[in-house]
Amino acid sequence: MNLDDLGQRIRWRLVLGLLGLALMLFILDSTGNMDSAFNFLRDPLSGMMGWTGARVDAFADIFAGPRDLQTARTEIEILQARIDMLERENEELRESQGELQVLQQLFNRNQDAPELSRTLANVIGRDTSPFFRSIIIDAGANEGIVVGMPVESNRGLVGQVYRTTANSAQVLLITDNLSSIPARLVDSRASGVTHGVGVDGTVVLDFISLEAEIQTAELVTSSGLGGRFPAGLIVGRVTQVQRGETGLFQSATIQPAVDFDRLEFVFVITDFDPIDTSVFDEPPEN
Repeated sequence: MNLDDLGQRIRWRLVLGLLGLALMLFILDSTGNMDSAFNFLRDPLSGMMGWTGARVDAFADIFAGPRDLQTARTEIEILQARIDMLERENEELRESQGELQVLQQLFNRNQDAPELSRTLANVIGRDTSPFFRSIIIDAGANEGIVVGMPVESNRGLVGQVYRTTANSAQVLLITDNLSSIPARLVDSRASGVTHGVGVDGTVVLDFISLEAEIQTAELVTSSGLGGRFPAGLIVGRVTQVQRGETGLFQSATIQPAVDFDRLEFVFVITDFDPIDTSVFDEPPEN
């Protein structure tokens, strides 16, 4: 069989096939079965195309997955950075609000006692020794601060200026062992002298008359006796009362009104002139 005969046979078979397909379509159309035939062929083809499409989508997701994961990680990092920034701003606002509240209280304190001149100072240091209780403030000789000036906060008496430099000062706290302040119980009107305990941050009021009826939570203020502090500065409140070791006096443990660990701002009372009464401690000459 030569190639010409083979080509002629293929052509005749294609012609006959096309004629047969045309005849079949004509018959299906004439009998109204054309739609059924199309549906019969369409359903398997649709299923096969759906299965193929699902596999193609899954194959595409394999390559798209890492890219989507990296995008998600980047978005998470951006959101976390924004959260951190908002938290930092919130903390700064809370800090500013706290400072404004303290400054408002200091302003109110200054308005309550306008007869005394005060210089506002920041606390810039604290003595870490348990045996010496003091703070450092950022006001010194250049601002008119001198040794002996009383120091208070918006809550009460802090202490007394102990040393000065040109632009700073050391303040001996009322809780220090070396500190002594003539004080008075507001309700019972009994007087005594405070001294600091040092370690636990409390104050003891000694030399109280045995006749004084002291109440727990009674307010204690500076008495003004001795001329070293103005009268009426709040020291704290009584937490415990006990008889003195000699049995001649009472003593009271005082919780200071000032929280020294959280102290940020203080007032130095600059126009109070201490009165030297030491000359009267000497016995009169015969």
